[in-house]
Amino acid sequence: MTESAPTIELKRATIAHVEPIMDLVNGLAAKGVMLPRSPASIVEKLRDFVVAYVDGEFAGCGALAVIWTDIAEVRSIAVDPKFQKLGLGRDIALRLIDDARDLGIARVMAFTYVLGFFEKLGFEVVPHESLPHKVFTDCLNCPKFHKCDEIAVVKVLKVSTEAPRLSNVALPTPGQPFRIS
Repeated sequence: MTESAPTIELKRATIAHVEPIMDLVNGLAAKGVMLPRSPASIVEKLRDFVVAYVDGEFAGCGALAVIWTDIAEVRSIAVDPKFQKLGLGRDIALRLIDDARDLGIARVMAFTYVLGFFEKLGFEVVPHESLPHKVFTDCLNCPKFHKCDEIAVVKVLKVSTEAPRLSNVALPTPGQPFRIS
């Protein structure tokens, strides 16, 4: 008798997923596999998350955070250990990468402890300094900011010949107020 393949479903996260996401991510963070997330950070970014189910049971999650007009971050990819080796992490990552493509994002990035996973998906290692929008937003509030041990990776989705910009935003010079014209 052959065992049937499990039914895998990916869908958008809802409020009901906040606690399972937090428990999974923070459980893996306690093992040093990823950084922890607060309940507030999950609730505030809930629309960024997709969740995975295996045979109707919560099995994993991941999020896509738009960082700037040309880059988004794949983050918080977590799979319950009892569902690992089914390709869920890859399925989640590919869904998030497709979401970035649908948004017209040119590059996706990640900060990771699991380099091989991202290399298999076509990501390449880059210096942290090459990701200033990430460093000057999320990283400043991270307890590991001054001793970051995660590896920065990027995957190019489309080649852009022009620098990303917001046409009506004038970036301030030191001492000048921020203005939108």
